Amino acid sequence: MISSLYKKWFAAMGTLILFISCLLPNSMIPNASAADAPVPESRSLLLYYGKSEAFLNGTKLALDAPVVQINNRTYMPAAILPSLLGIPVEWDASSGSVQVTTPAAFIQLQLAAKQLRVNGKTEDFEQSAFMLNDRLYVELSWLNRFIGFKATVNEQLQRVELLYIKRAESGSLFNDTMPNTKPVARFSVNKKSYRLGEPIIYSNTSYDPDGDTIKNVEWTGKAEAIFQPGLFKVSLSVTDSKGTVSEPFSYNVEIVDDPYLDEFEYKVYHEPVGTYVKEEEATLRAYLRGIPQLPNIATLEKDRPLIVSDSPETFTEKGFLYQEKVNGKARLYADHVNGMKEKVQFAIIVRNPSPDKPVTIKTTRHGEVHPSIYANLIGNEASIEFLQSDSSPESITVAPYQTMYYKKMPEFYPDQGMNVMYDVETSGEVYFSFVAMDAGAGIESVGMYKQLDYTGNVRGTFDGSDVSWNVDLTGLKKPSSLAIGDGTSDQFVTGVDAYVKEHSLNLGNYGVVYKIHMDHPPKMALLLLPRGGVFRGPFEINGSIVQAPPSGIMMDYQGYTILARTDGTEPSLDIEFTPAAGSAFPVDVIFYPLEDK
Repeated sequence: MISSLYKKWFAAMGTLILFISCLLPNSMIPNASAADAPVPESRSLLLYYGKSEAFLNGTKLALDAPVVQINNRTYMPAAILPSLLGIPVEWDASSGSVQVTTPAAFIQLQLAAKQLRVNGKTEDFEQSAFMLNDRLYVELSWLNRFIGFKATVNEQLQRVELLYIKRAESGSLFNDTMPNTKPVARFSVNKKSYRLGEPIIYSNTSYDPDGDTIKNVEWTGKAEAIFQPGLFKVSLSVTDSKGTVSEPFSYNVEIVDDPYLDEFEYKVYHEPVGTYVKEEEATLRAYLRGIPQLPNIATLEKDRPLIVSDSPETFTEKGFLYQEKVNGKARLYADHVNGMKEKVQFAIIVRNPSPDKPVTIKTTRHGEVHPSIYANLIGNEASIEFLQSDSSPESITVAPYQTMYYKKMPEFYPDQGMNVMYDVETSGEVYFSFVAMDAGAGIESVGMYKQLDYTGNVRGTFDGSDVSWNVDLTGLKKPSSLAIGDGTSDQFVTGVDAYVKEHSLNLGNYGVVYKIHMDHPPKMALLLLPRGGVFRGPFEINGSIVQAPPSGIMMDYQGYTILARTDGTEPSLDIEFTPAAGSAFPVDVIFYPLEDK
């Protein structure tokens, strides 16, 4: 009874002293000076998912086991709590349990029975812990209930950033109102010295003693690689969420005079796939001009004729641009610009000449773009759609003697261009006509239009529409190339102009699809270098589209696009490509072997 009264008296006196101390200025509070106040023990931790390395207050440590992330929850090995947070963890052999002593609770985890007790009360073991490789892991947010740290997950760097401030044990009172502490800038590199052109890997280990988020990172002198010998100063400053800037942290990176990669090679090895790399013309000619041509076996597949309407490319009057009959498979290709002063309608009209047999037309692949003033855009977009076309075939039926629209584009304004490609299969003979006609005119008026004259571009019915290349990469030891659209190593397909009954040559092979196959490619980079002028076009690499370039256009000998990289383990590499309208040829596909660097 007396003991209980004493406890209540001491508690009341403690409250009273605290109340009085709050009314007094700091100078009148005993032990309130900064010199006498107990200094909190601050621990700033950087823990990387799946990695054994960690940083404690900027010092690199090696962990016996890493933190892991499962279903967006972070788990920490219980065994690392003593060394990282100063939290006692003990094994009690008699009960087969792990005992964790935290500032707020005594925790027992009985492993065999998967039982959890916190201050003697049972909790759900499965929600808080699990075993992995004979190690006990505890869930971070659950553990925080009993320790009181500040933890954030940096998804970009795949790490947990944790701050734990453990106040020193003391019975004295102190003022815990503290100004915002500066963040601490720190980084490390992965080697003591580097060769010329060797990648430099930086690890940013900056932290904030107050647990504030690092909002801004500013590097000075940071380079992915350096191509001359010497010492190069790299500095880092960071800013926290309250706008406080750290002191700069600097380190001298040593580059030794030992060649690894030069500046051109470094980009070939390390720029991401799909990147357009600008280069000086002299550099490109020095590295990529006059290199060997690779042997390849080219086969023109003749089961699908190619019907091209591209002359007059710019029409100045209405009429029939081209016409051809089809019985079976064909590819229809049209590329035109409205050179008139009025809007018109572009259409592909189909006519069934049979008096008694309906004809079904099945469209198995298509690429089209509505009229636009951007010539490179229309060719690029139509080519992408055609290469990626995987929709179910569409069918229409043309009755005996019927004339109908196969395709009718939106109104075609002056100076706009359009580009379309269709793979069709017909169950009988039909005539396809490419027509520029009055906007809004009915199909019954089509008979009044005349055939337009050939003006020197591509027009005709060609022997085939697909070219298969099997490329032999055996023994690829130095950069080698394949030219597309040069008319020499890549022959242009030939045919006949059905209007004038004369020989026709498809200069540039527009409408042709190249299917390039390589068995067991070695470790290499695949580059695209334009040689004929302005270029923009898509390549389908093993089913995925890569734009060359990713935005804008490329010009001859001003840069290249990285189309793909292989690591030498792929069973094959397959490329599909069709020359995009509005782009100039030839282009070189460069096969650049990569060493194991």
